[in-house]
Amino acid sequence: MTQKIEMHPQHLSTQPAPWNIRAYRPGDEAALVDLFKRAFDRTITANHWRWKFKQLPSPVENVWLAMAHDQPISQHPGLPVRYRFPGGEQTAMVLVDIMTDPTFQRQGILTKLGQFTYDTWREAGIPFIVALPNERWGSRTRALGWQVIFPLQWLIRPLRPEVDLARRLKMKRVSRLTLLSTIWNAFWQQKIPSDPTVQIRPVNRAEPAFDILWQACAAEHPISVVRDSAWIRWRYLTPPAFAYHMLLAERSGQPVGYLVYRLAETAGAKLGFIADLFTPRAEAGARQALINHAVALLYRSGAKSVLTLAVPGTWLHVAFKQAGFILSKGAFEVQLNPLASDLPLEIFRNPQHWYLTGGDFDVI
Repeated sequence: MTQKIEMHPQHLSTQPAPWNIRAYRPGDEAALVDLFKRAFDRTITANHWRWKFKQLPSPVENVWLAMAHDQPISQHPGLPVRYRFPGGEQTAMVLVDIMTDPTFQRQGILTKLGQFTYDTWREAGIPFIVALPNERWGSRTRALGWQVIFPLQWLIRPLRPEVDLARRLKMKRVSRLTLLSTIWNAFWQQKIPSDPTVQIRPVNRAEPAFDILWQACAAEHPISVVRDSAWIRWRYLTPPAFAYHMLLAERSGQPVGYLVYRLAETAGAKLGFIADLFTPRAEAGARQALINHAVALLYRSGAKSVLTLAVPGTWLHVAFKQAGFILSKGAFEVQLNPLASDLPLEIFRNPQHWYLTGGDFDVI
């Protein structure tokens, strides 16, 4: 059950007028949806906000607000996510949707609200925070204790090369040469064929197979989101904004991996996104079978390309590159804010100790 913490008067006295800090209260969603629109020029529904921030159990209040004239002007929320790391399984925070009303920016609100939020989480025993800070944060990341640990790189697998070729040559008729995509995709399917002993089926509920798979793989990953059925249910089966599809790989009736993907339409083009891929480290055959199966489904659905995120140098990154994915433009910086004084930072700074995908955040 979420603990509600109110700002004490001694804390309020340190804040410059005319704003102060308080915890989220039920009913704030409508104002926060409006704030989201002003801050990002994008829309989000109240239902989406509640799913994102108030469905996962948290040992401490996970949303803190800066208030002016009884209206929220800034939000500093975290997703309370169960992590496995060298200290055991514990709830950490994944920071997303930091925002401040444009008329109140450059007044130190991000720094002061952030510092209060992190102090509150630290006192409650939250060991660390993970985030993908954007350029809006500026120099405040260092001031608030954030450390860059490694990049999270976009990868792309073109599915219809004739479309890109037509755009580059500025010759629309080239886009009708669909034989190019047939040859291209057949080449990659044959280069690393799927393991014939692996069976793949779609799933639309959080089956016990996910718990079995997580228990079988957890020890292989020093640092990872706890990818059990509870996580699967919340992250991929109930989000209001995106429709994810899940594939489960089995061998002789035993789970050996899963993959999560979705199809989106952007600027008139269909794009596929692989949000998560999870297998035992030794299951190269299952990984390839899942990637091949997802790519084939997305191609038949009309996708022009498939995109995913992976940490360079990790075996997950290698698996996608072997399947025909190439570097795409752009990357995120994965940053860590160590709240616990005894956190083994040398382990956290090594990307080989993490199992991390784009689906661990809200960017894919």
